Amino acid sequence: MAVGQTSGDKTPLTPVKRKNILAEVMYELKNVTWPTLPEAWRLTMVVLAVIVSMAIYMGIIDAVLSTLTKTFHLIK
Repeated sequence: MAVGQTSGDKTPLTPVKRKNILAEVMYELKNVTWPTLPEAWRLTMVVLAVIVSMAIYMGIIDAVLSTLTKTFHLIK
């Protein structure tokens, strides 16, 4: 939320307010610590590994529950 605005403030943004917001965004983007390329790749691989492991886990759970419902005729 922009400086000086409250959550209930419904006034339209004037060109001056828009310019202030844009200046604040540019200031914040300059202060961001961006990851290096190797760090970005490493974190991407971590996310992919978690996704694959969760898919395998959910597939195993699905297979077990499917086998149990077919074995005990729980779904007709």
